[in-house]
Amino acid sequence: MSTAGSGDREFGHLLVERSGGIGGFLLVWDLDIDTSKHREELGERVADLPWPSRGDGHAGASGAGGQAATTGAAPAGSVSSADRYVYLIESRFGHARFGEKELTGEWKELVDHVRDVAEPERRRPGAD
Repeated sequence: MSTAGSGDREFGHLLVERSGGIGGFLLVWDLDIDTSKHREELGERVADLPWPSRGDGHAGASGAGGQAATTGAAPAGSVSSADRYVYLIESRFGHARFGEKELTGEWKELVDHVRDVAEPERRRPGAD
């Protein structure tokens, strides 16, 4: 299926993982952008985000609007220790990690969209 613009471009999957909270479960939403009815708009939006760690191996910009998107383990007193939930967002364009309080702006809009259209899968941490 080819459409105008970036119709031939493959965007791949967008994974949103929420960890923390009571019970220690992970919730994972997996959205195949290429089969989404909002493919072009969503795919370009994901591609244009300021990924702190880009999928092409280059360092990206920090989060939009001064947001501090982080990668890897959070130091004490930062992302994971002050927040009830931590969100990991992964795509072919990069990955970002936000504490619940830092998840704002275009990143929050993206997470909210994925949560609205994809079914969550509940996992235990460390279980594959």
